[in-house]
Amino acid sequence: MKADLHIHTSASDGSMAPREVVKWAKSEGLEAIAVTDHDTVSGLDEAKDEAEKSGIAFVPGIELSARTTKEIHILGYNFDYHDRDFLDELESVKALRTERNVQIGKRFAELGVETGIDFEAHGLGRMNMARVLVQKGICRDIAEAFEKYLGPKGAAYCETKRITPIEAVKLIKKFGGFVSLAHPKKYITDGTLDMLIGGLKPFGLDGVDTEYP
Repeated sequence: MKADLHIHTSASDGSMAPREVVKWAKSEGLEAIAVTDHDTVSGLDEAKDEAEKSGIAFVPGIELSARTTKEIHILGYNFDYHDRDFLDELESVKALRTERNVQIGKRFAELGVETGIDFEAHGLGRMNMARVLVQKGICRDIAEAFEKYLGPKGAAYCETKRITPIEAVKLIKKFGGFVSLAHPKKYITDGTLDMLIGGLKPFGLDGVDTEYP
């Protein structure tokens, strides 16, 4: 089966609307997909509806932003994303993301960089910000936007409060989901992958991304 289980839509930092993502997947010959937007499930119903029409197997998902001494992303699949208690807990996660975005906006203002970005917008992520910087000619490309402004060494970068990786794993497991560690290449590079897996497995970590650009 040809599948992609780590896809973002315009509900977070993807470039296509949920329905368009599914149409793209169909055109690419995918038989199954999971939509895993950052800290939101707002695009899942639309994507699921289009997947049913297109005959593609659909897995509801999310990518939770967590942090210890660095940012760590946790993927959740097949949890009950309509559960009211889940949605209430997710609001707290989203609030932390918005708080970080507002701080980044203040940094841009201090730098005298007029971005025109609504830093309180629903689903906003650094990739969205980077695209705007390129569109406005402030940066040549996405790489420069992160290097100059949005990456850990960038002038507008802000560390923020996040839930911990353990809390992220527990949240997905609490509502019946499957939990995976996202894009492990950077953890292989810095030598922390074994520690992360060992630390999260007792709390319900089920898997790890294996193919990721």
